[in-house]
Amino acid sequence: MRIHSLQIDNFRGIKSLHWLLPADEKIIVLIGPGDTGKSTILEAIHYLLGDRWNINFSDTDFYLADPSKPISIRAVLTEIPSELAKDSNFGLWMSGVAQDGTLRQDPEDECTPALITRLTVDDSLEPKWTVERIDGQIRPISSAQRRHFSTFKVDDRIDAQLRWTRTSALGRLSLQNGGEREALAAASRAAQKALAGHESAALERLVSSVQARTNDIGGGKFNAMKPGLDTSRSALGATLALYEDVIPLTSFGLGSRRLVSLAIQQLAAGSRAIAVIDELENGLEPHRAARLLRHFTADDSYSQVFITTHSPVVVEQAEINSLTTIQSQSGEVVATSLSGASEVLQRLRRARPSSLLARKVIVVEGKTEYGLLSACIHSWNQQRAASGLSTSAGEGVVIQDAQGGSEVALRATALASLGYSVATLMDNDDTSVDAAVDKALKAGVLVARWAPGNNTESQVCAALEPEDLTLFLKLPVETRNHQNTVLEDLKAVNLECAIDTLDVSTWINSGVTLDTARSWIVKSAVKRKWFKEIDNGRLLGQWLLEHRDNPRLAEIWSQLQVLQDFIYGPDKHGSNGNLTTPAEAVNG
Repeated sequence: MRIHSLQIDNFRGIKSLHWLLPADEKIIVLIGPGDTGKSTILEAIHYLLGDRWNINFSDTDFYLADPSKPISIRAVLTEIPSELAKDSNFGLWMSGVAQDGTLRQDPEDECTPALITRLTVDDSLEPKWTVERIDGQIRPISSAQRRHFSTFKVDDRIDAQLRWTRTSALGRLSLQNGGEREALAAASRAAQKALAGHESAALERLVSSVQARTNDIGGGKFNAMKPGLDTSRSALGATLALYEDVIPLTSFGLGSRRLVSLAIQQLAAGSRAIAVIDELENGLEPHRAARLLRHFTADDSYSQVFITTHSPVVVEQAEINSLTTIQSQSGEVVATSLSGASEVLQRLRRARPSSLLARKVIVVEGKTEYGLLSACIHSWNQQRAASGLSTSAGEGVVIQDAQGGSEVALRATALASLGYSVATLMDNDDTSVDAAVDKALKAGVLVARWAPGNNTESQVCAALEPEDLTLFLKLPVETRNHQNTVLEDLKAVNLECAIDTLDVSTWINSGVTLDTARSWIVKSAVKRKWFKEIDNGRLLGQWLLEHRDNPRLAEIWSQLQVLQDFIYGPDKHGSNGNLTTPAEAVNG
């Protein structure tokens, strides 16, 4: 079974979502800023297609906690399980998806057969699951029938899946394979000792399959998995639970428990299952998260896998076609697939995957600007933290190094088109990128750019007087490790230069004009790459901060102030990030 389209109305933080899913993608990784509805989408899928019948709703499950507007979760499903497609179930209730994507009352020859199912909750708080036709006819669907949807969810509430209970996946597997009652009878007679000595071939086969599946999924090293008495329960309510040798699996780390839960639920769901996994990376090292992604890609047991993540590693390791950005404005949620993404998007994903997880992105020209801005942000963060205000991390800010001037506006425009709040910091010495900059401005990008004709180095030096330039030249002495090296750099740009000092006033007194002095310094800085490393860019940023009150640097600070306002002000959707000071900075 596959979800063709999904519509969610008035459910938690989602006022409205209308999503036509990518037709050819098995893995769908939901990414984007926090609090945009990613986890809510997974919960909606699980509520609609899972087999739970005892879901407890409250007023807070409604958008803005307003139960007067019913919750509606509707999906158009294709590749319908054969049991549900029987006339005795919903064969006569099938619709069709035409080649143009529209729904038809009946599945004509050129249509893909489909089933429309909906979950509604009104102010009675009683959930109702139905199958519907385009003409408005509805028919209830039971939890037993929904079980054929083969949809399961993996989150942090998975310990129940590690025990044999009436509603757990292990319990359902035992109904298929037998052995639970026999083993429990033995356990009841002699508790743990009797259970340890009891043999049940059916149960052993089941546990062996879980062990093998878990090791295959997550690269684990389980080798002694077996059933044991669940000692977390009272003797009267004792159940079976999975053990690794003498250790209950409920005592293992979160990542291992989630992998075992995934293995169990997939085995219980059977082939062509839909898996829903909230925050795939939770409890998993990067290599196990990457292995799990490869498992989903290669294993035909899944028809679709829905994943949320806040991990740059997962964003980097996933196929870009599998990524879907989620953006929300006043509850209106938009899902945008990156299937068929441009080369620009692919480059920015490779350069800094965390950009696609951010609330705000600043695209900078290169390492100089990256380091300069990082130094400024560090200083601003310290000031704000001391006042109890949010830092850049709380605002969800990431710096993206475009690695060249021609890329800045292109990457900024690509991100803005996906709904991200985007700004730039870029040079203004290349008129060939002006058209791309204009396009970025029209896309809503906030462009911070130096004065016409200037790169970062010339913008700094443009207005400095001799005494300021002398102070400035202390920076390359640090980045180039020796005064003589800087002198050689200066001589390299003007072979007739006979200077032997870094005191610019002495140059002026010897007949060098101030404009010439500035030109020598700028040319040397660029050619000898004084600030073309992030750490060296930070030194430049720190110098600017130390000379913040110099009126000759006002033009630079006017652009940096624009970025400061962007970082700590509301995003394009009108909301701020975390309003408390987080423990660490994103870009420090």
